[in-house]
This record gives sequence, structure tokens and C-alpha cells, in this order.
Amino acid sequence: MKKFILIIFTVFMLFFITACAQNESIVIYSCMEEERNQDLKDMLKEKFPDLNIVVQAMATGNVAAKIENEKENIEADIILDLETSHAKNLQDYFADLSEISTDEYLDGIIESNKYYTWVKYTLNLIIDNKYFKEHNLSIPKTYEDLLKSEYKNLIAMPDASTSGTGYGFYLNTVNIMGEEKSLNYFKKLKENIREFTTSGSGPTNLLKQGEIAIALGMTSEGVKDINDGYDFKIVALDTGSPYNTTSSSIIKGREEKEHVKEVFEWLIKDFGKYDKENYMPDVILKNQENKVKNYPTNLKDADMSGIDDNKLKKELTDKWSQVLND
Repeated sequence: MKKFILIIFTVFMLFFITACAQNESIVIYSCMEEERNQDLKDMLKEKFPDLNIVVQAMATGNVAAKIENEKENIEADIILDLETSHAKNLQDYFADLSEISTDEYLDGIIESNKYYTWVKYTLNLIIDNKYFKEHNLSIPKTYEDLLKSEYKNLIAMPDASTSGTGYGFYLNTVNIMGEEKSLNYFKKLKENIREFTTSGSGPTNLLKQGEIAIALGMTSEGVKDINDGYDFKIVALDTGSPYNTTSSSIIKGREEKEHVKEVFEWLIKDFGKYDKENYMPDVILKNQENKVKNYPTNLKDADMSGIDDNKLKKELTDKWSQVLND
């Protein structure tokens, strides 16, 4: 009888341990937008039906702050779409990804074995075609053109101290003009700015509401609005399109957790390709197709030296207050 009870108990414990293993969650902190996250959730369920994978949407700055505070004790196993400057700064808390192939990337894209580039996103001017035609306005081609009095109160730009998009434009002008001339430039441009928005999507939202005619924003957002029926146009300045990148990684130690590396590798190779081709088409992969209607394919990169330097970013954004308070 005792032997029988022992067998039953052993079988029960094996079942319990197996069930716990199957129900153990893999947590992904994702900084992507809602639509992209929903596609991710749907595709994860299809690819890994037996795994409990939780996708938590979170702003890139909040993810960075949580990693900095909680380090390897953070709830997340995988970090997705984190601004690369944060990834570079926090790489000591990431696993070594050397065993995961990067063959699908273009040469020079991957700079670290602690984090892999997720997307590159360009920034451009987005203008209201109808307004420009009705008011016979000339299309700006340079930063200096934006200072013209005909654009007074018609421009919106994200605040460079709160938005990566705003900082991208700011850094580009610093690289072109130097710090002092860049700050003086934005003090002058402020005369034509209707609003410095908190978020990167703020200017395009104002453009859709008809409150401005020129938005400094993400190319992908402008193209989405065009595809939704807005009479907008993407305008690249003569000096090229500013850009930024995001990256992804595994929290140190979680590479040993069952299925984490498998899921991450699928993210990089399969979902990553889908995401770039259908949402963020700036090319970083070999054989990457552009499936986004009206997305410009002939963009020239602007000078973004230092884009992943967090120390430089802090120095420059601290000085940005001179623009806001002038």
C-alpha cells in the first residue's frame, strides 16, 4: 500500500512540475506601437501555442529606467524596440547573443553582441499639400528655409528633451552647424513654431487636425496618414533625413531559461522581417522588401554622428532648455 501511494505521489509531482514548466511565462517588454504589438501577440500564439508569452507595452524611457533600477532582477526576459542609446548604456545587463546568427542583417548594422538592431526609422518634414497649394507656399528644402516668415505658426516639432524624434532633428543640426549655432538656429525657428510637442507623434496629430502645415516627424507616421487618405507629402531636406535606431536583447541570465533564446531568435529572424517590411521599411536587412505603400525609397541619411551616445544626449538636452526658455 505504501509503495502504491509513493508511486501515485511521484506521478503527481512529475505532473505538477511539468505543468509549472509549461505555464512559466516568457515576458517581453515591447516599446512598439499598439498595432505592431497586436501583430506580435497574434503571431506568437500561432508560432508558440504551448508557451505562455506575455507582451507588455512600455515606453522606451520607462524600460530603460526599470533596467537601470532593477538590473537582472527585472521581470522581463526579452527587451524589444528599445532606443539604441539606452541599449548601449545598459548592455552590462544583457546576455551575450553571439550564438544567435546575424546573417540576415546588412554589413555594419550590428555593432554589439549584447543587443541587435531592431529597426531604423527616418525623420522628415511632413507637409499639408492642400494648405501649401491654397496659400502658394514654397516647399522648404533646408533648415534655413524653415525660418521664412511665411511659415510663422505653421510648424510643430517634438521637444528634443522629451522625444527621440525631436532629439534626432536637434542632433543633426548640431552635427551640421555646431552646438552654439544649432541652439541659435532653434531660438530663431521658435518664432515659427506653433508648438513643441511632448511626444514624437504630436506634430503629425496637429497636422491632421489642420492646426499646422509643417510637421517635423517620423516618416512612417506621415506615410500612414497619407495611406489613410490625408493629402500630405514627405519632404526630405537637402542635408538628408535624420534617423535613429532601436535595439533588442535578452536580460542577462534569462538566456538559460527554457525557450527564451528560441523565442528571441524567432523575433529577430521572422517577426523582425515582417515588422520591417510592413511597418518600418528603412532597410537594415538583406533581401528586405518594402510593402508599405507610398513609403519613400530614395532617402539619403543625414549626419547622425553620436546618435547612440547617451552622455552627449544628456549634455545636448540639458542645453535645449535655452531654446524653450529664451
